[in-house]
Amino acid sequence: MEQSVVTTILALLVYLSTSLFGGGGKPVNPQFPPEKGIESPQNEAAVPSTAVISTELVSMRSEPATKSPVTHQLTKGTAITINEEKDGWYQVTDQTGNSGWIVKWAVKPTYFTNPSLTNKKEILGYYAESYSGDPRALQSFAKNTNKITTVAPFLYRVDKYGNISGQSKSQLIQTASNKGIKVLAVITNISSSSFSKETVSSLLRSKTARSRAISGILRLLREKGYSGVNIDFEGIPAADRPYLTAFFRELAPTLHANNYLVTAALPAKTSKEEWSIWSGAYDYQGIAPYLDWAVIMTYDQHYANGPAGPVASQAWVDSVLRYALRYFSPQKLIMGVAAYGYVWNDRSGKALNYSAIQSLINQYKIVPKWHEDYKTPYFTYTKSGVKHEVWYENRHSTAAKLEIVNKYNLRGVAIWRLGYEDPGIWNVL
Repeated sequence: MEQSVVTTILALLVYLSTSLFGGGGKPVNPQFPPEKGIESPQNEAAVPSTAVISTELVSMRSEPATKSPVTHQLTKGTAITINEEKDGWYQVTDQTGNSGWIVKWAVKPTYFTNPSLTNKKEILGYYAESYSGDPRALQSFAKNTNKITTVAPFLYRVDKYGNISGQSKSQLIQTASNKGIKVLAVITNISSSSFSKETVSSLLRSKTARSRAISGILRLLREKGYSGVNIDFEGIPAADRPYLTAFFRELAPTLHANNYLVTAALPAKTSKEEWSIWSGAYDYQGIAPYLDWAVIMTYDQHYANGPAGPVASQAWVDSVLRYALRYFSPQKLIMGVAAYGYVWNDRSGKALNYSAIQSLINQYKIVPKWHEDYKTPYFTYTKSGVKHEVWYENRHSTAAKLEIVNKYNLRGVAIWRLGYEDPGIWNVL
């Protein structure tokens, strides 16, 4: 019973996204496949109002009558969708899919839309700066406010005691607000210049620190005008798996009670991987009830310190999302889209943004190749007698991945990061 209560209390209450995916243009290189976007729906479903249960306990019944059988019990704070009204009763559906009738006096109406009843797609852009005054993210955001539905500034961090620090970008928040774009405050466990497992482990294992962090996040959202939070904790020790779940279990009711979105960036995986130093701490099943959106980082299949290969091959992305769909509804899942690539030599690799990759192509007069199975571009070149291999993402690989979004009817995509991308991706989003 307790698990059921927690699951329903922390149901989704999210804002209506403001942009659709559309078709793309023609490829500039005949070696690349045609660009394919996701077609916009012709007719939106009517969206009923939503509500929360205002009494301690109310019975859901099979018919609008006190003598009809009880099918489910709903507790105070449970989010529901109102489908129909009849003789002092509401016909409702909770966020776990249970439907039935409850008395009208037991609910408090709210005014959020139900995202599961629309085909609108989120286009989330992560906003980050490589150095103070780095203009690239802001320029990309400003050019594409007609496509972006949510922007997530990568500006805040939490220490082991639960203290939140960082600087907001008031201009970014104001511009987004004026355009009807949601803004999520990204909270990381970065210490100095890298994700710190020591910091996040100390934070998660202390209930006092978790409570302080949650209070600080709520205060930040209120004071700066954010729509919600995006938790991006990385490098968490696998042994801290239950403590990470506890953090989301404690965070969600506080933020949901104040109408804020609870989202998180989650590592890509294709099994539980409880042993993994990268993804073992993330119990998809355990945290799913508490997240409005799960942004799956479907990239870095191959990375700088490993062997050369695609950043995110089509089949790998598909398998990652199939696994995530075991625990998250499609309307909670956002597919991560890489806006960069890697170059490897015979010793190591390094990340490159799209502009840097184009510079290599121009400098060495390269004609990139297209890998039909991986659905990504790649090329090689020789410098000072050393062979270099480049795999990257562009408008064509992005268009291919949008087919996966359409295939599973996912909520949308998240671009890491604004200003790094091939400008042509906006033609297919």
